[in-house]
Amino acid sequence: MSQEKAQSRYEELAEKWLKGTITPEEAKEYAAWYNAGQDAPVEIPASFAANEAEQEERLWRKIAARTGFPDHTATAAPLRRRRWWAAAAVTAAIVTAGYCWHHWQTKAPQPQQLATAIPDALPGSDKAVLTLGNGQQIILDSAGNGTLAQQGGVHIVKKADGSILYVDQHSGTIPDTLYNTMTVPKGGQYKLILPDGSRVWLNAASSLKYPVAFSNKERTVELNGEGYFEVAASAASPFHVKVRNTQIAVLGTSFNVMAYRDESNIQTTLLTGAVKVKQRTIERQIAPGQQAVVNNENGHISVGETETALATAWKDGQFRFSSNNIPMVLRQISRWYNIDIVYQGSIPQGHITGKVPRNMKLSGVIRILELSGVRCRQEAGRLLVFPSS
Repeated sequence: MSQEKAQSRYEELAEKWLKGTITPEEAKEYAAWYNAGQDAPVEIPASFAANEAEQEERLWRKIAARTGFPDHTATAAPLRRRRWWAAAAVTAAIVTAGYCWHHWQTKAPQPQQLATAIPDALPGSDKAVLTLGNGQQIILDSAGNGTLAQQGGVHIVKKADGSILYVDQHSGTIPDTLYNTMTVPKGGQYKLILPDGSRVWLNAASSLKYPVAFSNKERTVELNGEGYFEVAASAASPFHVKVRNTQIAVLGTSFNVMAYRDESNIQTTLLTGAVKVKQRTIERQIAPGQQAVVNNENGHISVGETETALATAWKDGQFRFSSNNIPMVLRQISRWYNIDIVYQGSIPQGHITGKVPRNMKLSGVIRILELSGVRCRQEAGRLLVFPSS
């Protein structure tokens, strides 16, 4: 078939999809074309919306209507296993996803069938444990508002929005050797206001160790997991974030650090200001819009431009992926839903691009994964992942 005829054929199939008249055989044909790696740009039929985001939204609503998605997921872009060239490729990707969902329905138990036997995993929520310098632990999600504890002249206060605030009644009198640790479990997140006024958001499966009061010379905290920082400016007192052998030095800035132990690197993404990332004897400075990546194996630091919204999406209530490999996507899901990922055979290959709200139940995320060709099934406390068919 000539390229011109092929283009006409897939435009015809795209129109049929939007009108709801496409047959299973035609949907399979469209899916086979896309999965074969057809990367040539295809013109959009005139009836398509001119704006790519609007096209994606319209097509996603079509998918939602056909697969029983709740209405609130209509604005969630389906995860995509490939990048697309333009709006026509958007159509191909979503049609392909729709076919994958239809195909998988015939091979695996339906989420509706599983729901009666297996409780649906809920998304994470604000929860954390605060460990004081004397070893006392406070479960923050069940603690009331107001003063939770007092250490010397410092009052630890839970605000009405749930965040924790340190109020130093006798500034400079508390030794900086007295540390607190905030620990956020899997399935949680929490916000903290440090003694100097710096704000920290902690993601699931993360912890932050910090002094009850900072000295006048420097401010140092220790992070495990992922945190977003908005550091209060103080030229006389540099702020340092320690992550194992890596140290991040700032004066006043906003940045995100992803440093989970089960990831292959430490990522520092800068939004405003300037930071220096040091790994043993290697030091690199990054500017806003850049990301420093420290390789955990060899300590090498690479710096490049990045889309900062990808790094901070978790703080804003979203999963956002840009050509992330499937295991990395599943690790994020594991932390947020407090479930274990169990591979049933070989690990699926490929990369995913897309965004999903973090307030969905796990069953909704599973449906979107399946639309992307990732075959999985929920069990109690586990997500079973099957090899690509």
